[in-house]
Amino acid sequence: MTTTIMSRGNSSTAAYIDKISQNNQQYFAQTAAFSKQPAIDELAATWAECETSNWDGYDAFPVKESTLNYAYAVIQALPLGFPLPSVGAEPDGHLTLDWYRDPHWTISVSVSPEGVLYYAALLGNSDPRGSEPFLGEIPKRLLSLIQEVALSKN
Repeated sequence: MTTTIMSRGNSSTAAYIDKISQNNQQYFAQTAAFSKQPAIDELAATWAECETSNWDGYDAFPVKESTLNYAYAVIQALPLGFPLPSVGAEPDGHLTLDWYRDPHWTISVSVSPEGVLYYAALLGNSDPRGSEPFLGEIPKRLLSLIQEVALSKN
């Protein structure tokens, strides 16, 4: 998989920012501390197993290439230093990105082929859930939930 940044606009300034962002991503992707390659490899392996109908033996829908592309973009949009998710697939053809600390601190994000991010979390006694469109950046609410699960020391 190659790194692709969704364009932030049509001006020469936007093109310049996109180019600099891509160069920075390529630089940091080569460092062990900031590499997202383990999650991308897991994403590619999951998709290879689930790209055909009935991949689970129970009539599961295939994971579409558009779903793969959105999940890839979500992983790439994670801030530097954020823990990487575990990747899975669902029978409805969505891909899942999961962060887990313990049974009471977890979040699962389901990526649809249309680029909608459906999420459900357990944060101690709270269980926030909802959906957000993915427009090239991870929505702040979702990023905050991921951070609470993956980075908090509760």
